[in-house]
Amino acid sequence: MSRTPDLIKLEPALPWLSEQGSAGFVQALGLDRLLLQPAAGSRDGAHLTAITVRLNEGPTFTLHGACTPTAADWVFVVEAQDQPRLLDMIGQLRKDQHIEICRNKDVEASDRFTGFSRLHFIPEALPRMDESALDLNREFLGRTFSAPLLITGMTGGISKGTEINRRLAQAAARMNIPMGVGSQRIALDNPEYAPIFKVKPHAPGLFLIGNIGMSQLTGADALEICQRAVEMIDADALAIHFNLVQELVQVEGDRRFSGLLHGLERICKHLPVPVIAKEVGCGMAPDTVRRLKQMGFSAVDIGGKGGTSWSHIEGLRSRSALSQDLGAGFRDWGIPTAYSLAVVHKAFPELPLIATGGVRDGITVAKAVALGARLVGIGLPLLRAALESEEAPLALLESLRQGLKVTLMATGAARLDDLSQRLVLGHPFEREFEAIVRA
Repeated sequence: MSRTPDLIKLEPALPWLSEQGSAGFVQALGLDRLLLQPAAGSRDGAHLTAITVRLNEGPTFTLHGACTPTAADWVFVVEAQDQPRLLDMIGQLRKDQHIEICRNKDVEASDRFTGFSRLHFIPEALPRMDESALDLNREFLGRTFSAPLLITGMTGGISKGTEINRRLAQAAARMNIPMGVGSQRIALDNPEYAPIFKVKPHAPGLFLIGNIGMSQLTGADALEICQRAVEMIDADALAIHFNLVQELVQVEGDRRFSGLLHGLERICKHLPVPVIAKEVGCGMAPDTVRRLKQMGFSAVDIGGKGGTSWSHIEGLRSRSALSQDLGAGFRDWGIPTAYSLAVVHKAFPELPLIATGGVRDGITVAKAVALGARLVGIGLPLLRAALESEEAPLALLESLRQGLKVTLMATGAARLDDLSQRLVLGHPFEREFEAIVRA
């Protein structure tokens, strides 16, 4: 499959200037070119051979190439030796774009269907215990946590990532739950950005999960990359995220995956911390999980459909109607979270599973636990909370925990493992009701 012939739109545009005095804004960019809007008074676009672009609250990039003026804009084609620098700039921009799109746009599956809405609990009207008797503790990868919740890694931008991760890490530490960071690729390529992900100094005792994408692990250095990711943040585990559809829709996404399977097996065998396979919103099928288990993955985040759609996000970043349509077309692609969780847990009841994808309240957390999840991952709502204020992430987590507690009390379940006995498909006594009415 060839790369999508497309440009990434920039909102807001980025300032550029040249040594000759021309200046303006970069309206869009692609793998080998930039679309420039010249400022009033800029001249000699045809002779422009180098420009310097400044990222928002970030570094500057000088690019060499050839410029072709048009009636409205100038097209600046970057010479081959500077294209890696352009790709680096795009990578740094991408994270901040992801954050702003997640903050301001509707980025979830259009139908919001996770499958959990088909499930209900049988209520218990007679209280069986005090709230203080409830046991929410959950063991995962050798550590006991105070609730079956996980702050799942989403994204971390250049200008905002440090503050976002610090706020989330402090909330996780206070709740005694694990936290995952977003993809560390940007810091592996540019070590000066490693502090974005180094949150343990702000959150003593935090169980931290590193994150690297599958597309970075196709080469002979895959194990070394993972080791660097773990060492960078003193990670207690490493998540490898599988985002095939996102990569294929993304303008600058990777298209080559040969060598991945061999690399994964080697990573699981030799990395000194547990390795988690993490989908990002399309769900996992049992056959896929079987292969991952055979490779040696310690846990699986099924990352089901119904929550954040990364294909849709990539479509929103694109300038062309074709890529926007492609992203929208795959917005609802995948296995709903509840369905994926149920079938995978049935096939591999002993494999630790994380249920991520569209979980938005404590009742749904309880449903996921009842279906077999060891932990339940929350992403988009916590990202937005971290962008809102210092206190918002902890308040949201407390709300989820309290909703879980109420569900336990209202079903007569003293422990998390008791919830499965109270879960039914459809409404409670629906079949009995239908039988009575039809009699």
